[in-house]
Amino acid sequence: MGDEDRGGQLPQRVPGAAAPGLPPAAEPERTEPERIVAEPGPRVQPEPRPQPGRPANAGPVAEDEVTEWLGPVGGSRPGTRSRPAPRLRPGQPGPASGGPAAPAPAGRFLALLAVLLVTAFAAGSLAVVAVRHFTRPLASGPANGPANSGASAALPRQEAAVRGEAAAWVDQQVSHGVIVSCDRVMYAALTAHGFPADHLLVLGPASPDPVHAAVVVETAAVRDLFGSSLAAAWAPAVLSSFGSGPAGITVRVIASHGAAAYQTALTAGLAARMTAGAALLKDRRITVPPLPGAQLTSGQVDSRLLLALAALARHQPVSIVQFGNIGSGASAGVPLRFADLAVTGQAAHLARAAYVRAALGYLSTVNPGFRPARTVTVVLPDGQPVLRVEFTAPSPLGASGS
Repeated sequence: MGDEDRGGQLPQRVPGAAAPGLPPAAEPERTEPERIVAEPGPRVQPEPRPQPGRPANAGPVAEDEVTEWLGPVGGSRPGTRSRPAPRLRPGQPGPASGGPAAPAPAGRFLALLAVLLVTAFAAGSLAVVAVRHFTRPLASGPANGPANSGASAALPRQEAAVRGEAAAWVDQQVSHGVIVSCDRVMYAALTAHGFPADHLLVLGPASPDPVHAAVVVETAAVRDLFGSSLAAAWAPAVLSSFGSGPAGITVRVIASHGAAAYQTALTAGLAARMTAGAALLKDRRITVPPLPGAQLTSGQVDSRLLLALAALARHQPVSIVQFGNIGSGASAGVPLRFADLAVTGQAAHLARAAYVRAALGYLSTVNPGFRPARTVTVVLPDGQPVLRVEFTAPSPLGASGS
């Protein structure tokens, strides 16, 4: 008789019973709450399960055993006990009988969880490597990398170059008989170029205004000490400037009695120099082109230079080519301290070398108050050779060299 003859209903399978013609399947292990609901009767505290070792003929590795192997990789907590193998009902074939063992849901969940943890760990490691790889170029970019390091290293080199240029200028253009104030680093640079150490005044945090010096070398360190008060109150006139920005250096004249007194003396000296320059133009033994002539009559020429030219003209003809100062950025009103003289010697009927020797010999014997600090032969950019008669800074404010 077929199934249709049995009331038209299919036979219902009892949970846990094997299908006809098949060996009974392993019953999935129930959790504690499931066991309480499924099994009627008084609740009995389950006995602790023994943890037998795996026999040698246990057959294929169960899924729970795979879970136990993957557990440490997935990050299980140290000290936790591995899950024991599921307990089979009597008569149910186990792995040793060769029958297929149905995987336990809890074991499948743990295996999946372990795989997910391993995958997440690997993905996290790749993410860390990727972050390190892609952020490394940013760390070595223009803002923080070699380009910026090169810029940072270039600033000290620039400061050293400007400091050396300023120190060489001070050694050549500033009188070694006056006091020059500066910071400690500039002190080392000046002495290295030959400026006498006993005529240098080192400025520091406890230093007062350097009113007892004649010149101050204003570096960034000196600006930090005195701020703008130095230029406004005690050193209003600039002799020369070097560099720019934080590395810039300015050489200034110090007004021992203050900026107002300095300006008063400068105005008085200007009037005296205008009178002396106009008198020099009237000397028939002196030849002056238009531009140098205008500088003489406007009082722009150093008073010591005026006196030296007047003394030389009494012995040799003088042909003035130009007046000027060495350096850049000097303040308006700072006197011009050198004169370039033609060395043709035609008026005296002397050869060039003989004229230079005669002029040098006489200028070396004049009054020390207006004796040139340096007299050398120079070739101008246009190729013309001249005899440069030069005085050092700072210039006196009066026409008589005082």
